[in-house]
Amino acid sequence: MPDAAAGWKNRTRQLLPLVGLVVLLAYFFRTLDLQRVAEAIDRADMLAFAVVAVASVLVVWLYDALCLTWLLRTTLGHRGHPQALGLRQLLPLKAASYLINIVNYHAAAMGMAWLVGRRKGVPFMEAAGALALLSYLDILAVTAMSMVGVWMAPEFFGPYPQLQGWLKMVALVVFVGALSGALVIQSRWRLPIVDKLRNFAPLRPLAALRPQALLIGVAMRSVLILLYAVSAFFTMRAFQMQPQWGRLFIALPITTVVGTLPISVSGVGSTQLLMRQFYAPFVVTAAAAGPVIDAYSTLQIATYLVVRIAVALPFFGPIAAELRQRPADPAA
Repeated sequence: MPDAAAGWKNRTRQLLPLVGLVVLLAYFFRTLDLQRVAEAIDRADMLAFAVVAVASVLVVWLYDALCLTWLLRTTLGHRGHPQALGLRQLLPLKAASYLINIVNYHAAAMGMAWLVGRRKGVPFMEAAGALALLSYLDILAVTAMSMVGVWMAPEFFGPYPQLQGWLKMVALVVFVGALSGALVIQSRWRLPIVDKLRNFAPLRPLAALRPQALLIGVAMRSVLILLYAVSAFFTMRAFQMQPQWGRLFIALPITTVVGTLPISVSGVGSTQLLMRQFYAPFVVTAAAAGPVIDAYSTLQIATYLVVRIAVALPFFGPIAAELRQRPADPAA
């Protein structure tokens, strides 16, 4: 019975993004004005849009791999095999993860963790903990960005000022809670519960990330989030939109987080519907805002998917073959 229950849960987890994709796309296309969307695409500078989109995917791929290289050297450099996982080894791994990421962001992270643990000679859970640190640093970075956005564009919340207070409270709790937990684990306190946490495999990388390195990591991931914002800014300009940095710093973290949730495939549908609300003030031409945003969001998602697949394909075969080997997990 436990196996049957676990199998049912796994199947549900796998089907949920597909069901969400169908439902969200059905609603999206039902409310889509195809003629006006076509007109918005016709007015857009598609060459500028394509150049910015392709360049941003390549720059983010390189920079993300650099962040991962730094993080693994900082947290796992003293563990397992002495040779560090360098940029040359991690660029293909990051590229191949884009294909798995299309279906499920978390599955891609787990696949990367498996290979990092195998190559470095550390337990899978410890490698997973090191990679989870990227998400942890990203949470701190997007929280900081959203707070900058609230300061720059308090009008974003319009007639709902209570949402601004709620966002500030959530951001403060997340930021302070995340930093406090890290500093406790990294402290020299010899309390039994703290020692247990430090020796818990998924938390060993966090314990190895000293406070100074933690701040460096947040700064590095903030640059990554800023790269996404710059890309969004200039691709919107190609559609004659006039994005405002403050509003963008609030909207982008929200759409990014929603895009990683397993309620759709690669955020298709869910992020497009959010963009209709968040990006409407950026449309300052005589054209209706909805079709312009629908044209922009659909082409942005499609272009990023196609470019990432093109980046991933040369590396996916060898990485998939390595994943299928599934060697024994090193002892914790």
